[in-house]
Amino acid sequence: METTENTTVKFVMKAYTKKELRLLYGNIPESTFRRWLKQIPETANTGKKNWLDIHQVAAILKVRGVPGEREFK
Repeated sequence: METTENTTVKFVMKAYTKKELRLLYGNIPESTFRRWLKQIPETANTGKKNWLDIHQVAAILKVRGVPGEREFK
């Protein structure tokens, strides 16, 4: 008998703090998340600004995918 799991990932598109978004990605280290932000032009100059607006969150999602989704190759 074959079972298939149909899990849906819910992600609310809104402004997030850097910490909130980092924790959604699975509690990755802060240094790794900062490096991710530097690699994305829309978020590269956030500096000490704590909030990421909806456009910056969308840019992160384009590059890193939706938190909670896993890609297996």
